[in-house]
Amino acid sequence: MNYLESGLNAYFSESQLQKIRACRIGVAGAGGLGSNIAMLLVRCGFVHFYILDFDLVEEKNLNRQFFFPSDVGKPKVEALSGHLLQINPGLKIRVQTVPWPEASRAFNPDPFFSCDILFEAFDRPETKAHFVDHYCDKVPYLISGNGMAGIAGPEITSRRHANVFFVGDATSEAEKLPPLAPRVMICAAKMADIALRLVLNF
Repeated sequence: MNYLESGLNAYFSESQLQKIRACRIGVAGAGGLGSNIAMLLVRCGFVHFYILDFDLVEEKNLNRQFFFPSDVGKPKVEALSGHLLQINPGLKIRVQTVPWPEASRAFNPDPFFSCDILFEAFDRPETKAHFVDHYCDKVPYLISGNGMAGIAGPEITSRRHANVFFVGDATSEAEKLPPLAPRVMICAAKMADIALRLVLNF
């Protein structure tokens, strides 16, 4: 048992930790939402992760993503995996640098199919919608980020439709407004909180 796992005993019961550790998490996109969602869930005790992203870390990512200056130029999934393992060396992480939807055709079976909770954390609205449509009936739960850019925008809330949760303000797009740390982090935290509540039946 490492330091994080030992420390979590102060906040969760053993039965709660067993549920958390058994849950398989999928993260599609390792940017502002995905990198922070993964970091938050690792700190809650989740250990099984499949993370997909084909981008490299850029200087403009450092304002809101879970990366550091030394990561610039590295594949996001590799840099993120290293940071998460520093928090909990006992993680079981699988990462892929294949873009989606090519990834859904490159692997048989699709690794996302085995996830208990799947996070959609892409940037482009059309990719986000396509991803949700593709996986909504293939996984137990899907949590999608939908609007969190800018400053002092509409309230970031969550809406549930069957097994799919949409988190954000549903209007502010990163392609039109600057993606800044405060609202991106609020959205990522709400998404991670939904996963924790689902696993623990809150």
